[in-house]
Amino acid sequence: MNKEENYQLFLTKLNEIGIPTEKLDEKYGELIKNATFSTTADSGLAYEGSLIYAILYKLTPYAIRLNELLPEPIRASKDSIIKVCLLHQLGKAVRIEPNTNDWEVKNKGMVFKYKNDMPAIRTGLHSLAMCSECGIEFSIDEVEAMTVNDRDMTDMQSRFHSSIMSCMVRQASEMVYLEFNNKK
Repeated sequence: MNKEENYQLFLTKLNEIGIPTEKLDEKYGELIKNATFSTTADSGLAYEGSLIYAILYKLTPYAIRLNELLPEPIRASKDSIIKVCLLHQLGKAVRIEPNTNDWEVKNKGMVFKYKNDMPAIRTGLHSLAMCSECGIEFSIDEVEAMTVNDRDMTDMQSRFHSSIMSCMVRQASEMVYLEFNNKK
């Protein structure tokens, strides 16, 4: 599928779980559709449209499969996992831009770079703010999962006391990078 079809599928998946997408589409649609998942060429995911591709076809399925491995009583809500997986990295759509430094592109593989004029917050929190602007609400567990990748791995509260959903999102995110980094 091309990035337009992937974007339409992204909106459909959100609508299927009851998430309104009109404001999100109107305010950020083109940015989201064209956003990259990664900044570096060696990841295999540094190209226009890779954000939606990665969250639809890699990250979300990984998180759902991981959740299904757990005993039923401790599983996270499938709809909540889908919601968070589809939305938690949207901040990249406004935070990352093509790198115009030819030397960095050629010698470091930095095809994209983070913009300098962004708020001093991380991607998950920025994604949460974007969604809030568009009328998308989150439970406490969903907020934690939206921002879990922003937490440092030395943060003991995050590592050992996060919700099941946060664990699924963090692990699924790591699996996406592992998959593409091992294709070399």
